[in-house]
Amino acid sequence: MKKVFVLAALIGLSTAAFAQQDDSKTKTEKAVDNTKAAGRKAGKEIKKDAKVVGEKTKEGAEAVGDGVEKGADKVEKGTKKAYKATKREAKEAKEDIKEKVDK
Repeated sequence: MKKVFVLAALIGLSTAAFAQQDDSKTKTEKAVDNTKAAGRKAGKEIKKDAKVVGEKTKEGAEAVGDGVEKGADKVEKGTKKAYKATKREAKEAKEDIKEKVDK
């Protein structure tokens, strides 16, 4: 009879241990699933944020490009004005020198 009780106790303990192991596995699987879900959610957010950053960067680059074009136009106009002013002053200096030489 003792052997039957010992055998029953061992079966009960092994069943309980197996059930506890199964419960631990379920908790681990739940934790893994939660981690995966959080990772997917974070990945979606990162992708969305990266897209927004890309669009803002594109807008900024276009604004910089426009600014460079405006700056180039102003430099071109300033260069033309400086050329005309230099040409006019050179002509005046030439005329002054000619007048002084003629006198």
